[in-house]
Amino acid sequence: MSNDYFGNLQSLVHSISALCPSPPTSASPLSKGGRPARLAISKLIAALAWHVLQECGTFSKNTAMLLGMWMADASLSERRTSLGSRPWTEALEAFLANPSATDNLPEASYRGLRLVGVDGTTFNVANTPTVKATAVKTKTRRGEAAFFRISCVALAALGSHRPLSVRIGEDGESEGALAESILPALGEDDLLIADRYYGSGKWMARLEALPSKPFFLLRVQERFGAYRVKALPDGSKLVHVKDPDHKSLILVREIKAKVKRPGSRWTKVRFWTNLLDEKRFPAMELVALYARRWEQEIAFRELKEHLHSDIILKSHTIPTAVQEICALFMAQAIVVSARMEVATSQDVPILQISFEKVLVACRHLCWLWAIAGDEIKPDTWARIAKKAMQDIAWQATKPRRKRTCPRKVRQPVKKWPRLFKNTYGKGEIQCRIRKS
Repeated sequence: MSNDYFGNLQSLVHSISALCPSPPTSASPLSKGGRPARLAISKLIAALAWHVLQECGTFSKNTAMLLGMWMADASLSERRTSLGSRPWTEALEAFLANPSATDNLPEASYRGLRLVGVDGTTFNVANTPTVKATAVKTKTRRGEAAFFRISCVALAALGSHRPLSVRIGEDGESEGALAESILPALGEDDLLIADRYYGSGKWMARLEALPSKPFFLLRVQERFGAYRVKALPDGSKLVHVKDPDHKSLILVREIKAKVKRPGSRWTKVRFWTNLLDEKRFPAMELVALYARRWEQEIAFRELKEHLHSDIILKSHTIPTAVQEICALFMAQAIVVSARMEVATSQDVPILQISFEKVLVACRHLCWLWAIAGDEIKPDTWARIAKKAMQDIAWQATKPRRKRTCPRKVRQPVKKWPRLFKNTYGKGEIQCRIRKS
């Protein structure tokens, strides 16, 4: 795979084809007989990733832009329907498994450990007759949801927002079931930061059972019990937590703290981690480090608001919707790689490089490559890409404002205070360790 992501986008998308594994014969029941397909599966997967990367245009026209061959939208739709989702999920994992230089950036690590987040999200599918006949909508406090939702769990590098691994619930799997299958993608030098959904003895036992033995920092609810073993000088303590499945005890370090913004109240937080060395990993540093988990939410926003920019997927069946989700994550990985190249070549922190501006530049370069790629010499194209990177770096945003908004909502919801007037506070987060 080429390292020049920003200047050679078409070749990068074509590299998806090389990474695409051969699908099982049972995945394509409509292609067992008759003449061979005009479009290979690997090229079809690359074409869909290219299509979702574009701002507009039909699938057939964007496929023609990439591959130089014309096929009707009906033919492409029939081809996608016949293949199912498995070729796309396999190609996505192969594509995301390739190492990236973004993981070595200072923003992406803590004391030699790669910062990784895990969380779930959902995608809405249109209410087509096929979806209505095969899917069941989730229940909400006001009745059925407007659309059927496909659950998805992703591992992401918190310093760059690059997706590392993705699991999609085509058969209605819960976030917990999808997350359990994605944990083996963690490496031995990874530090997993996760919210209270994963803060329990069950999830810690699953992490401890992994061959890679990754590190973790999990926020935990106050109601969970633990057996005190030893108090540490920095205010944290070593505790035993019971694994509810195997009834064994897990040794972890517990950190209790209070955090607040200027002008707001103190909020109690509690963490469990297997970073047991309090001298190398001080408690105050770990409490502040947990705020990086929010980068996972920002990565989902970049994917769903900037790249996809619609409330529902364009696919009309569940398997093709899964294909589209896979293509979206591939496209996000391409844009993040281009963003990384801008940050490293122009010496700008990667999180100050706008994902949206890089996405727009990628789309413009795709269009220019498609219509005039044969007319532009390689050295001229390199100068164009360099000027584009300089322009994006010149538009780099300032460091994020240190502010927070009230945890309230405008519509009445149980246990949530109602928001009547929007306010926010500024200033550094204050932390205090709660000694036991």
